[in-house]
Amino acid sequence: MPKQVDHSARRATISDAVMRLLARDGLESISLRHVAAEAGVSAGQVQHYFPSKEAMMEYATTTIAERIAARISAAGPDPDLHRMLTALLPTDAESAADTRVLIGYLAFASVRPQVAATLAANGLAFRDHLAALLPRHRDPTSAADTLLALLDGLALHVTVGQLSPAKARSLLSAAIDDAQAARPDRR
Repeated sequence: MPKQVDHSARRATISDAVMRLLARDGLESISLRHVAAEAGVSAGQVQHYFPSKEAMMEYATTTIAERIAARISAAGPDPDLHRMLTALLPTDAESAADTRVLIGYLAFASVRPQVAATLAANGLAFRDHLAALLPRHRDPTSAADTLLALLDGLALHVTVGQLSPAKARSLLSAAIDDAQAARPDRR
């Protein structure tokens, strides 16, 4: 009887290996051989599921999105903007690794329009969700764009050691307070 293989579990194992390599060694470490060694499987098994680096990275989009969603969910059942956005700052080893993964993935996507389009669509949906949480702002969409750009910059600065997580949290919190305090135009 042929051996039963859980294909979704195998893909997840390989995707997790991609995430660990991105976090630890950067984008240049992603190759069929390196991923196979990290996942503890043969290169042939990796190639069976993912014939190229591009295929592995595109599949990893799901893993990255799930990790981000889990961090937001961990902020509580109905998180406010402060809990939701500060949950995305790199403040511990796990969230710092996730940020390094995202940075590597953004570098990958920056030269692949199809991958970039998927990232942009996900980002715009999250932006729109945030904008809905800013009903008092005169331009909630611009405010949400600004908060997300600030979050990205702060995460990068924490990752490279330019800012402490506490300072980044304080700066983000002040920006959220400003966005929530804005009043609509009365014309």
